[in-house]
Amino acid sequence: MDQKAIDDVLARPYSQELLARDLARLAFVALDGTPRAIPIGIHWNGTEIVMCTSTNARKLAALRRNPASP
Repeated sequence: MDQKAIDDVLARPYSQELLARDLARLAFVALDGTPRAIPIGIHWNGTEIVMCTSTNARKLAALRRNPASP
């Protein structure tokens, strides 16, 4: 997607409602190959969605191994 298409999606009312929340679900493939969908704290700063987690979280290793997880 180009930046204009992304901006258009983020400007929609439903997108704005979701971005106003402080909790989202993160889906990824765990190191053992099984799917995961976990709650994660988020913050929309107007430009980026910032996700918060500890530096030793198991999801980080899985996401580094397979950044294209669903």
